[in-house]
Amino acid sequence: MRVRPSASSLFVIGAMAFTVGVAILAKSAAGAEDKVRALPSDAAALGFTVVDAPIHGVALLDATRAFRIELGHGPVHGVAPEASRLRAARAIITRELSRYPSTFLTAIRMRGIVFADDLREGEVSIPSLPNVGGLLLLDVAGTESELVRGFHHEVFHFADLADDGSLAPDPSWEALNAPSFAYGAGGRSLRGAWAAREPEADGLLSGGFVSPYATSGPEEDKAETFAFAVARPAQVRERSAKDARLASKVHEIARRVRKLDPDTPRLLAIDY
Repeated sequence: MRVRPSASSLFVIGAMAFTVGVAILAKSAAGAEDKVRALPSDAAALGFTVVDAPIHGVALLDATRAFRIELGHGPVHGVAPEASRLRAARAIITRELSRYPSTFLTAIRMRGIVFADDLREGEVSIPSLPNVGGLLLLDVAGTESELVRGFHHEVFHFADLADDGSLAPDPSWEALNAPSFAYGAGGRSLRGAWAAREPEADGLLSGGFVSPYATSGPEEDKAETFAFAVARPAQVRERSAKDARLASKVHEIARRVRKLDPDTPRLLAIDY
C-alpha cells in the first residue's frame, strides 16, 4: 500500500527543494518583484491562507487552524490567532514590511509571513521562526515594540542565509568582538523577553552588543544589531558614537545588506 507523506513532511521537502532551486527562483523573480512568490505546495494543507494582497511580493497568510510542522529542532506548532490581536499585528507588520524595497525582499527569498498564535517549538513558546520553506512564522502576541524589533530581527536571518548560505560560524563577524569574548550556546539557550532588552536595562556593559540576546551566538548578534539599527536608528547612532565595537558591527551590517540590495541601507537609515 502506498503511504502518503504528511503535510508537515511535504513542507520540509518543499523547504529543501526551495533551497536547491534558489538560483532559478531568483532569476525568475527578476523584473517581477511585486508579484507574489510561489508558496510551499502544502501551505494550504497546513491551514495557511492568503487573505490580503502581497507586500512587495511577500504573501500575508493567516493560520486558520491548529498546525504542526516537523523540523530539525523538533515540532513547531501553533493555532489560529484571535481576531483583534491578528488585526493589530497585521497592521504593524504590513507597515514595517512596506519599508523594504521589493528588490531586497526578492534577494533574501522571503516568500510569505504566517500570522499565528501560541507559537511553540516543542513546548517552548517562541515569538517567531524564520526560513521555514521561505516563510516567516510569527506569533501575534506581544507589544508593538516587541513585534517590530522581532520582525526585523527575523528579516535579517533571511538576509544572513541568502548572503552566503550560512548563519554561523562567521569568523569575520566574530573578529569584531573583544579577543576574550566567547558567544553562548545559541539563541535557543537564551530565550525570554528580558533577553531582548538593551544592555543598560540589565546593568550590562555595551561592549559591542545591543542586547543580552545578542551575546548568545553570532547569528543572533547580527540579527539583533540589524533589528535595533532599523527599529531604533537614532539610539543606535548615539550608542555607536561611544562604542567603537558596536559602530564596527553596524558598518559591517550595512556593508552586507548593501551587497544584497544597494538601496536598503539608505532607506532603513543604517548606512553609517
